[in-house]
Amino acid sequence: MTADQHHRSKKIRYDLLLVPRDAAGQSRSVRFAAWQFYSLIIGSAATIVVIVLLILIFTPIGGLVPIENPELVNRYGKELVSMNQRMTVLMGELVELREYNVKLRRALGENVAVTDSNLVSRAAPLPSSVDTRAQNERQQEGENEAASRTTRSTFRSVSMQPAELESNQIVFPVMMPAQGYVTRGYDPDQRHYGLDIAGKVGTPVCAATDGHVVFAGWTVDDGYKVILSHVGGFLTFYKHNQALLTAVGAFVKRSELIALLGNTGETSQGPHVHFEIWKDGVPVDPANYILNLNL
Repeated sequence: MTADQHHRSKKIRYDLLLVPRDAAGQSRSVRFAAWQFYSLIIGSAATIVVIVLLILIFTPIGGLVPIENPELVNRYGKELVSMNQRMTVLMGELVELREYNVKLRRALGENVAVTDSNLVSRAAPLPSSVDTRAQNERQQEGENEAASRTTRSTFRSVSMQPAELESNQIVFPVMMPAQGYVTRGYDPDQRHYGLDIAGKVGTPVCAATDGHVVFAGWTVDDGYKVILSHVGGFLTFYKHNQALLTAVGAFVKRSELIALLGNTGETSQGPHVHFEIWKDGVPVDPANYILNLNL
């Protein structure tokens, strides 16, 4: 290429001719160099890309555009699996709490039907696996209810035997909850499901064994009452107290002070503590479990 040709290539210009539709108008032309043309195209494209990115980032439209990111899909996929597992565990705990609530209400003397505790039915829709598990739990609960009714119909005529191991050791040993005299024993035929331990008003009432306080308050028939929950499906009741020295949710140890003996409640006939033991929603004779019973 000669020097003249080189200079001529640098001086290449483009003319943009604008012709009006009206014949009376005058045509116009715009002259620009090649680098100006390319800069205009590149700048316009860059501006469009920036605007589109801003719209996708800062407006709800971005959520409507399916942009796949393998890293994000893997990350959120693991989080969803973890959340589903936690939800399954929580639902299992909810079912266990529902069963415990039914047993506790039955122990309090309330005639609870299986459908009374329908927490799962009021919850949000569950995955099919969890729903199937809940149905199985309800079916099992119905079977337990039938077995419980059978036990209630027979335990009046059959004396309760001590709950013992093959080595003749009591499986749920407890201590006397208060110092005093046993004035009345376990008599299910007369709907008396515990021991009456008479004593002076203000005598300490202690936990018969380790447990959690599931009820501590006033009832019309039983006055100030405490209920403890223990391992193995056991509940212990302490009724007609003068005052309560514990609260719901507390964990108490064996012989720990929980109340003061009294004479409260419409069914009380003198200063005493009425002590009951229930196993799986059914009352049992406390005399079969107390280690230091003096009759």
